[in-house]
Amino acid sequence: MSKITIDNEEYKLEDMSERAKGLATHCRDLQAKIMTKQMDLEQSITARNAYIADLKAELQKEDKPEAAE
Repeated sequence: MSKITIDNEEYKLEDMSERAKGLATHCRDLQAKIMTKQMDLEQSITARNAYIADLKAELQKEDKPEAAE
């Protein structure tokens, strides 16, 4: 038995009209897409932060005077 919760109220898919079932399916699919995009965004932010940290380290190396030979 499959259910969907809307505004803290559970609805059984088996009790829904065909149109309501279709709308519920769209809602579930979109929720999954939103979750995937949120995870992609978090990964992109983490990667960007890593590149910024690497860039800062590289720039600090360039700013240091080279040792006298």
